Amino acid sequence: MKFKIASKLNWKQVLTAVVLLTIFTTALGAHIYAEGLKYDSSSSEKQIGDVPLTLTVSGTEVYNLGYLSSNNEPQGPEEEVTVKTNYLNMFLNEYASDVTLLCKTFGLNKETVIKSLEKLYEENPDEFEKTNVGYLKDAKGKLKVYGTAQYGLYEYLQNYADEHPESVSKKTVQYTGNSEYVEMLIIYYTKNIFTNVDTDLALSIGAAESGYYTAKYMLRCNNVYGGMGSNGLIKYRSIENGVYRYIRYLSNNYISKGLTTLPSIGRIYCPTTDKNGNRVASPHWIQLVTRALNHYSGTNYNITAQDVLNSK
Repeated sequence: MKFKIASKLNWKQVLTAVVLLTIFTTALGAHIYAEGLKYDSSSSEKQIGDVPLTLTVSGTEVYNLGYLSSNNEPQGPEEEVTVKTNYLNMFLNEYASDVTLLCKTFGLNKETVIKSLEKLYEENPDEFEKTNVGYLKDAKGKLKVYGTAQYGLYEYLQNYADEHPESVSKKTVQYTGNSEYVEMLIIYYTKNIFTNVDTDLALSIGAAESGYYTAKYMLRCNNVYGGMGSNGLIKYRSIENGVYRYIRYLSNNYISKGLTTLPSIGRIYCPTTDKNGNRVASPHWIQLVTRALNHYSGTNYNITAQDVLNSK
């Protein structure tokens, strides 16, 4: 059986088709490669590695296939990322030296204290108050607000030491350092914690009692103000704790009760009797304190906790 060929391709036509196909394929590949290297920093759509697929005939774009991402994944909307500020970390960075100094004052381990603060913060991140880092509350259950961040920190550490006595160091360290450190401690406590106590007055009474903070027998007890107990001179575990107790003593037992002048303070602090048998402040004590007041007049009281630590 014979088959009849309906049509016959001219060899020239076949050759022409092959050449045109080759040219088209080469041109398309070069165009894709060139476009893939372009990067417009002002464009929010084109990304490095994105390849535009476009069919162009005689310089005219006739069909745009869009962009083929290098990772071949659909490009969805940008995801919003919310970063929460850790206010406790900011506090610990800003008041790192205060934390160190006040932990020394109460004989507490700094790392243990920070962990306790972090736990409180994790439980109440939205209620953080800079002046009440320990989230201490009043009788009505409301957060207390203190005058300074240092005082709020002091209140928390005092409360923590009372509730966790096992965390308080029992070790006693006799002070053998310089008088400047003692004076700096007094300035720090009166300017940041017990602000009702006049700094000049506190410095001067302590100086009168301890020979300007040089009496070794007192410093060995970390006692700078002559406080006496049933067994004689009261001993404190550290000089930081001893100075803190001294300033607190002045605040609670004298200043807060309206005793702010040398005669009214001395009548209890260092009493004697006059010729009529009346209880009065010792004239000699008043003279010593007055001399010290003149000595400390003009002292720079603008210091930080780090200044105190550096002076030791």
